[in-house]
Amino acid sequence: MPEERPRRSPHPTKTPKAGASGWQLIAVQSISCVAVILIALIFRLIGGSAFAQLRQSFNESMMSNSFVATLAALLDSPGSGGGEPDGGTGGSTAAGGGSTAPASSGTTTATGETTAGGGTTATTAPTAAGGDDLAVSEPKVLYAPEGATFAPLAINRLAEKPVPSGTVTSYFGYRENPTKGGISFHQALDIAAETGTPIAAMYFGIVKEIGENGSYGKYVLLNHGNGIEVLYAHCSEILVQKDAVLRAGETVAKVGSTGDSTGSHLHVEVRVNGVAYDPAYVVPVDEYA
Repeated sequence: MPEERPRRSPHPTKTPKAGASGWQLIAVQSISCVAVILIALIFRLIGGSAFAQLRQSFNESMMSNSFVATLAALLDSPGSGGGEPDGGTGGSTAAGGGSTAPASSGTTTATGETTAGGGTTATTAPTAAGGDDLAVSEPKVLYAPEGATFAPLAINRLAEKPVPSGTVTSYFGYRENPTKGGISFHQALDIAAETGTPIAAMYFGIVKEIGENGSYGKYVLLNHGNGIEVLYAHCSEILVQKDAVLRAGETVAKVGSTGDSTGSHLHVEVRVNGVAYDPAYVVPVDEYA
Protein backbone atom coordinates (compact mmCIF):
# COMPACT_ATOMS: atom_id res chain seq x y z
CA MET A 1 0.00 0.00 0.00
CA PRO A 2 1.31 3.39 -0.78
CA GLU A 3 2.47 5.44 2.07
CA GLU A 4 0.10 8.03 3.28
CA ARG A 5 1.55 11.45 2.90
CA PRO A 6 1.15 13.70 5.84
CA ARG A 7 -1.58 16.19 5.31
CA ARG A 8 -0.58 19.82 5.27
CA SER A 9 -2.14 21.82 7.98
CA PRO A 10 -3.93 24.97 6.74
CA HIS A 11 -2.01 28.20 7.06
CA PRO A 12 -3.28 30.29 9.92
CA THR A 13 -5.16 33.36 8.82
CA LYS A 14 -3.09 36.45 9.42
CA THR A 15 -4.87 39.23 11.15
CA PRO A 16 -4.18 42.50 9.34
CA LYS A 17 -2.55 45.16 11.40
CA ALA A 18 -4.88 47.82 12.50
CA GLY A 19 -4.38 51.14 10.77
CA ALA A 20 -4.06 54.46 12.44
CA SER A 21 -7.04 55.08 14.65
CA GLY A 22 -9.37 58.03 14.11
CA TRP A 23 -8.37 59.76 17.30
CA GLN A 24 -4.81 60.13 16.06
CA LEU A 25 -6.02 62.02 12.97
CA ILE A 26 -8.22 64.22 15.12
CA ALA A 27 -5.30 64.91 17.44
CA VAL A 28 -3.08 65.99 14.54
CA GLN A 29 -5.77 68.29 13.17
CA SER A 30 -6.42 69.78 16.60
CA ILE A 31 -2.74 70.50 17.14
CA SER A 32 -2.54 72.15 13.72
CA CYS A 33 -5.54 74.36 14.50
CA VAL A 34 -4.08 75.37 17.84
CA ALA A 35 -0.79 76.24 16.15
CA VAL A 36 -2.56 78.41 13.56
CA ILE A 37 -4.52 80.20 16.29
CA LEU A 38 -1.35 80.84 18.31
CA ILE A 39 0.39 82.26 15.25
CA ALA A 40 -2.61 84.52 14.56
CA LEU A 41 -2.61 85.73 18.16
CA ILE A 42 1.10 86.49 17.97
CA PHE A 43 0.56 88.54 14.81
CA ARG A 44 -2.38 90.26 16.50
CA LEU A 45 -0.20 91.25 19.47
CA ILE A 46 2.56 92.47 17.18
CA GLY A 47 0.04 94.52 15.17
CA GLY A 48 1.00 96.58 12.12
CA SER A 49 0.83 95.43 8.54
CA ALA A 50 1.81 91.83 9.34
CA PHE A 51 -1.50 91.04 11.01
CA ALA A 52 -3.46 92.96 8.36
CA GLN A 53 -1.80 90.93 5.60
CA LEU A 54 -2.47 87.68 7.46
CA ARG A 55 -6.14 88.59 7.91
CA GLN A 56 -6.51 89.59 4.27
CA SER A 57 -4.96 86.31 3.09
CA PHE A 58 -7.24 84.33 5.40
CA ASN A 59 -10.31 86.21 4.17
CA GLU A 60 -9.45 85.66 0.52
CA SER A 61 -9.02 81.91 1.04
CA MET A 62 -12.05 81.36 3.24
CA MET A 63 -14.72 83.79 2.04
CA SER A 64 -16.37 81.11 -0.09
CA ASN A 65 -17.90 79.90 3.17
CA SER A 66 -20.77 82.25 4.01
CA PHE A 67 -20.48 81.78 7.79
CA VAL A 68 -16.77 82.54 7.76
CA ALA A 69 -17.45 85.43 5.37
CA THR A 70 -19.89 86.92 7.83
CA LEU A 71 -17.45 86.71 10.73
CA ALA A 72 -14.61 88.10 8.64
CA ALA A 73 -16.61 91.06 7.41
CA LEU A 74 -17.91 91.94 10.85
CA LEU A 75 -14.43 91.71 12.35
CA ASP A 76 -12.84 93.71 9.55
CA SER A 77 -11.92 97.22 10.67
CA PRO A 78 -14.30 99.90 9.33
CA GLY A 79 -11.29 102.14 8.86
CA SER A 80 -9.80 100.00 6.12
CA GLY A 81 -10.71 100.02 2.46
CA GLY A 82 -11.71 102.64 -0.06
CA GLY A 83 -11.59 106.39 -0.22
CA GLU A 84 -13.65 108.99 1.60
CA PRO A 85 -16.87 110.29 0.06
CA ASP A 86 -16.14 113.84 -1.04
CA GLY A 87 -18.57 114.23 -3.89
CA GLY A 88 -16.40 113.14 -6.78
CA THR A 89 -13.88 110.52 -5.77
CA GLY A 90 -15.44 108.48 -2.95
CA GLY A 91 -14.91 104.66 -2.74
CA SER A 92 -19.08 93.68 0.45
CA THR A 93 -17.18 89.39 -0.10
CA ALA A 94 -16.28 90.20 -3.65
CA ALA A 95 -14.57 88.64 -6.56
CA GLY A 96 -14.18 89.89 -10.07
CA GLY A 97 -11.93 90.75 -12.88
CA GLY A 98 -10.93 93.91 -14.60
CA SER A 99 -8.50 96.72 -14.73
CA THR A 100 -8.39 97.63 -11.06
CA ALA A 101 -10.89 95.72 -8.95
CA PRO A 102 -13.45 92.95 -9.27
CA ALA A 103 -17.08 93.44 -10.63
CA SER A 104 -19.93 90.68 -12.55
CA SER A 105 -23.39 90.07 -11.30
CA GLY A 106 -23.63 87.78 -8.38
CA THR A 107 -20.99 90.64 -4.41
CA THR A 108 -18.32 94.53 -6.55
CA THR A 109 -20.04 97.55 -15.59
CA ALA A 110 -22.30 99.22 -17.72
CA THR A 111 -22.61 102.72 -19.11
CA GLY A 112 -25.06 105.49 -18.29
CA GLU A 113 -25.72 108.23 -15.73
CA THR A 114 -28.67 109.82 -14.02
CA THR A 115 -30.76 112.03 -16.27
CA ALA A 116 -31.76 115.57 -15.38
CA GLY A 117 -35.21 116.30 -14.07
CA GLY A 118 -37.26 117.17 -11.02
CA GLY A 119 -40.03 115.98 -8.74
CA THR A 120 -40.49 114.17 -5.45
CA THR A 121 -41.76 110.69 -6.24
CA ALA A 122 -40.86 107.81 -8.51
CA THR A 123 -44.03 108.21 -10.52
CA THR A 124 -44.04 111.98 -10.91
CA ALA A 125 -40.27 112.51 -11.07
CA PRO A 126 -38.72 109.64 -13.09
CA THR A 127 -35.78 111.88 -14.00
CA ALA A 128 -34.60 112.73 -10.47
CA ALA A 129 -30.83 112.69 -10.47
CA GLY A 130 -27.70 113.90 -8.72
CA GLY A 131 -24.65 115.74 -10.01
CA ASP A 132 -21.84 114.10 -8.04
CA ASP A 133 -19.90 112.97 -11.11
CA LEU A 134 -16.25 112.44 -12.05
CA ALA A 135 -14.93 115.17 -14.31
CA VAL A 136 -13.78 114.06 -17.78
CA SER A 137 -11.91 115.89 -20.54
CA GLU A 138 -13.71 113.89 -23.23
CA PRO A 139 -15.91 110.79 -23.24
CA LYS A 140 -14.14 107.50 -23.93
CA VAL A 141 -16.82 104.87 -24.22
CA LEU A 142 -14.44 101.93 -23.82
CA TYR A 143 -12.63 103.31 -20.79
CA ALA A 144 -13.67 104.63 -17.41
CA PRO A 145 -11.86 107.59 -15.80
CA GLU A 146 -9.47 107.11 -12.91
CA GLY A 147 -11.36 106.03 -9.81
CA ALA A 148 -13.90 103.89 -11.68
CA THR A 149 -13.94 100.76 -13.83
CA PHE A 150 -16.20 99.04 -16.34
CA ALA A 151 -14.99 95.63 -15.13
CA PRO A 152 -17.74 93.24 -14.00
CA LEU A 153 -18.36 92.67 -10.26
CA ALA A 154 -19.37 89.50 -8.43
CA ILE A 155 -20.27 89.23 -4.73
CA ASN A 156 -20.86 85.82 -3.17
CA ARG A 157 -24.29 86.64 -1.75
CA LEU A 158 -27.43 88.29 -3.08
CA ALA A 159 -28.03 91.89 -2.11
CA GLU A 160 -31.13 93.08 -0.31
CA LYS A 161 -33.19 95.65 -2.23
CA PRO A 162 -31.96 99.11 -1.15
CA VAL A 163 -35.48 100.57 -1.53
CA PRO A 164 -38.77 98.64 -1.73
CA SER A 165 -39.83 100.36 -4.99
CA GLY A 166 -38.69 103.05 -7.38
CA THR A 167 -37.49 103.79 -10.91
CA VAL A 168 -33.91 103.76 -12.19
CA THR A 169 -33.29 107.24 -13.60
CA SER A 170 -29.55 107.11 -14.22
CA TYR A 171 -27.05 104.31 -14.70
CA PHE A 172 -23.31 104.03 -14.15
CA GLY A 173 -21.17 105.62 -16.86
CA TYR A 174 -20.85 108.69 -19.07
CA ARG A 175 -23.78 111.10 -19.22
CA GLU A 176 -24.86 114.71 -19.62
CA ASN A 177 -24.45 116.18 -16.14
CA PRO A 178 -27.99 117.01 -14.93
CA THR A 179 -27.01 120.04 -12.81
CA LYS A 180 -23.78 121.42 -14.30
CA GLY A 181 -24.10 120.50 -17.97
CA GLY A 182 -21.40 118.94 -20.13
CA ILE A 183 -20.25 115.31 -20.25
CA SER A 184 -19.30 113.69 -16.96
CA PHE A 185 -19.03 110.18 -15.51
CA HIS A 186 -21.70 108.98 -13.10
CA GLN A 187 -20.07 106.64 -10.60
CA ALA A 188 -23.32 105.29 -9.15
CA LEU A 189 -26.90 104.17 -9.80
CA ASP A 190 -29.82 106.57 -9.19
CA ILE A 191 -33.24 105.21 -8.19
CA ALA A 192 -36.07 107.75 -8.02
CA ALA A 193 -38.32 107.11 -5.02
CA GLU A 194 -40.72 109.02 -2.83
CA THR A 195 -39.18 111.21 -0.12
CA GLY A 196 -39.06 109.34 3.17
CA THR A 197 -38.85 105.88 1.59
CA PRO A 198 -36.71 103.64 3.88
CA ILE A 199 -33.23 102.75 2.59
CA ALA A 200 -31.97 99.28 3.54
CA ALA A 201 -28.41 97.99 3.91
CA MET A 202 -27.80 95.62 1.00
CA TYR A 203 -25.39 93.46 3.03
CA PHE A 204 -24.36 92.96 6.65
CA GLY A 205 -21.68 95.43 7.65
CA ILE A 206 -20.49 98.31 9.80
CA VAL A 207 -21.31 101.99 9.47
CA LYS A 208 -17.97 103.49 8.48
CA GLU A 209 -19.12 107.09 8.10
CA ILE A 210 -22.15 109.35 8.13
CA GLY A 211 -22.08 112.97 7.01
CA GLU A 212 -23.32 115.70 4.73
CA ASN A 213 -21.72 117.79 1.97
CA GLY A 214 -22.72 119.90 -0.99
CA SER A 215 -22.49 117.05 -3.50
CA TYR A 216 -23.82 113.92 -1.75
CA GLY A 217 -26.05 115.78 0.67
CA LYS A 218 -26.72 113.52 3.65
CA TYR A 219 -24.97 110.19 3.14
CA VAL A 220 -24.19 106.87 4.85
CA LEU A 221 -21.10 104.81 4.02
CA LEU A 222 -21.14 101.11 5.00
CA ASN A 223 -18.11 98.82 5.17
CA HIS A 224 -18.85 95.21 4.21
CA GLY A 225 -15.36 93.77 4.57
CA ASN A 226 -12.69 92.83 2.01
CA GLY A 227 -12.52 96.41 0.75
CA ILE A 228 -16.21 96.47 -0.25
CA GLU A 229 -18.11 99.64 0.61
CA VAL A 230 -21.58 100.90 -0.35
CA LEU A 231 -22.58 104.56 -0.12
CA TYR A 232 -26.18 105.81 0.04
CA ALA A 233 -26.50 109.53 -0.75
CA HIS A 234 -28.98 112.45 -1.06
CA CYS A 235 -30.84 111.10 2.01
CA SER A 236 -33.48 113.16 3.82
CA GLU A 237 -32.62 111.59 7.18
CA ILE A 238 -29.85 109.38 8.60
CA LEU A 239 -31.06 106.70 11.05
CA VAL A 240 -27.81 105.01 12.15
CA GLN A 241 -24.71 105.97 14.09
CA LYS A 242 -21.06 105.54 13.13
CA ASP A 243 -19.60 102.09 13.99
CA ALA A 244 -23.07 100.49 14.27
CA VAL A 245 -23.16 96.82 13.19
CA LEU A 246 -26.01 96.16 10.77
CA ARG A 247 -27.74 93.12 9.37
CA ALA A 248 -28.66 92.98 5.69
CA GLY A 249 -32.04 94.62 5.20
CA GLU A 250 -31.87 96.96 8.21
CA THR A 251 -32.97 100.54 7.56
CA VAL A 252 -30.08 103.02 7.52
CA ALA A 253 -31.68 106.21 6.17
CA LYS A 254 -34.61 107.69 4.22
CA VAL A 255 -34.75 108.80 0.59
CA GLY A 256 -34.46 112.54 -0.05
CA SER A 257 -33.05 115.18 -2.38
CA THR A 258 -30.28 116.78 -0.33
CA GLY A 259 -27.02 117.97 -1.89
CA ASP A 260 -26.51 118.28 -5.64
CA SER A 261 -29.82 116.75 -6.72
CA THR A 262 -32.71 117.53 -9.04
CA GLY A 263 -35.33 115.41 -7.27
CA SER A 264 -36.01 112.80 -4.61
CA HIS A 265 -33.92 109.71 -5.30
CA LEU A 266 -31.41 107.24 -3.87
CA HIS A 267 -27.82 107.43 -5.09
CA VAL A 268 -26.07 104.04 -4.62
CA GLU A 269 -22.29 103.72 -5.02
CA VAL A 270 -20.46 100.40 -4.82
CA ARG A 271 -16.70 100.50 -4.33
CA VAL A 272 -14.02 97.83 -4.00
CA ASN A 273 -10.71 99.05 -2.60
CA GLY A 274 -11.69 102.62 -3.48
CA VAL A 275 -12.65 101.93 -7.10
CA ALA A 276 -16.24 102.51 -8.22
CA TYR A 277 -18.03 99.59 -9.92
CA ASP A 278 -21.37 99.46 -11.68
CA PRO A 279 -23.98 98.90 -8.93
CA ALA A 280 -26.28 97.25 -11.51
CA TYR A 281 -24.20 94.09 -11.06
CA VAL A 282 -25.47 93.71 -7.49
CA VAL A 283 -28.62 95.86 -7.25
CA PRO A 284 -31.72 94.06 -8.66
CA VAL A 285 -32.37 96.77 -11.25
CA ASP A 286 -35.04 94.70 -13.02
CA GLU A 287 -37.31 95.40 -10.06
CA TYR A 288 -36.95 99.16 -10.58
CA ALA A 289 -38.07 99.36 -14.21
